Amino acid sequence: MCDEEIVRHAHDEARRFSRRAALRMTAGLAGGTAAAIATGPALAQAAPGTRVVDLTHVLSPSFPRWPGNPPMVSVQTSRVGSGDRGYATRWVSYPEHSGTHVDAPAHKIGAGITVERIAASDLVAPLVVISIAARAATNRRATLTERDIADFEERHGRIPSRSLVALHTGWQPSTGGADAAGFSGGAVDFLVSERNVVAIGTDTLSIDVKDAVAAHTAILGAGRYAVEALAALASVPATGAQVVVGAPRFAGGTGGPSRVLALA
Repeated sequence: MCDEEIVRHAHDEARRFSRRAALRMTAGLAGGTAAAIATGPALAQAAPGTRVVDLTHVLSPSFPRWPGNPPMVSVQTSRVGSGDRGYATRWVSYPEHSGTHVDAPAHKIGAGITVERIAASDLVAPLVVISIAARAATNRRATLTERDIADFEERHGRIPSRSLVALHTGWQPSTGGADAAGFSGGAVDFLVSERNVVAIGTDTLSIDVKDAVAAHTAILGAGRYAVEALAALASVPATGAQVVVGAPRFAGGTGGPSRVLALA
């Protein structure tokens, strides 16, 4: 952690660097580089008319966690000055599987890939949302079955290859805890072998119901990944959206908190 003297020194150096950079930029514009800047690559943004839905819960020390996991810790380590002349830092610690997070294959499979090795191309995918909320409302241990998938495809068409299939149970982490609805192992086997999904996800703390491991084994054993504790699944369509999973890239990780966005 940085103490306040180190942070103050870094802040002062950054301000001096920013002033020098601004002077160089001004000189460059005067020298005719404005046209080059104007014709440079545009910033990435969603296509016009696209709705961006945040599927991520805010992570805080009070966020529900799997039994036995320690809570997130967030501590102010420094604060220098105030307003636009200020600078602040925090120290944050949390278990890998906290908040809205990714499970990498290494979470369950000894030889499975770690989180930084998940291919970037697998983190952007068609999003399919299957709801069992009506059944789960009266049976908190309800699971998505192959029959549910067949019924879904009769209404919405075949699940696209390389999709992320998210399960909407209606049980949020704050209400469902660790004992809520999930995937059956048979349903995940089907999604992997017959629909070639890149990942599955859920709005609960686990893709499995409590004390089960079949869904984890099926998806992570196939070298794919899972996303748990998703938010706002009722706000995106059953098909037609894209999902962007901001998985972390720290070495050797079995997973980690992620920012997940749907482009609907």
